[in-house]
Amino acid sequence: MKLNLETFSTFIKHQGPFDWAVTMNLKKRHPYYQTYITPEISEKTGRHFLAVVNKSIFKRKYRHNKLNSIFCMEHGKLEKRSHLHFAIGSPPNIDKHCVYLELRKASKKLDWIKGDIDIRPYQNAGWLNYLLKTGFDSVVLH
Repeated sequence: MKLNLETFSTFIKHQGPFDWAVTMNLKKRHPYYQTYITPEISEKTGRHFLAVVNKSIFKRKYRHNKLNSIFCMEHGKLEKRSHLHFAIGSPPNIDKHCVYLELRKASKKLDWIKGDIDIRPYQNAGWLNYLLKTGFDSVVLH
């Protein structure tokens, strides 16, 4: 069976439910180590962000519990900054505003984040289709 965009989009939608649409810009160069952003660093930053949020929300149980989340990476060329887009779900037993605050707090702990992150309520599957715009290779299921 060949994987096409419609099949992959349906699969992604079933990973929800999602409550937050998050976008974060990444620095082109690390402030201390004089290392430039790479696709590998971009992916590690996205995974680390979600790990920090999960650990903060679930405490000791975070290895067995995690937020519903996926993200995609858009790698900038000279004219465009690399950035990450996330779709993140809140656990049913935790207040959504608390999750929002943890997302904000976690972003402050990352070296590669450029400026403030944009966190908005997830509206519909259009956001997931937007995440797929750069293709399958840029999407990370977490």
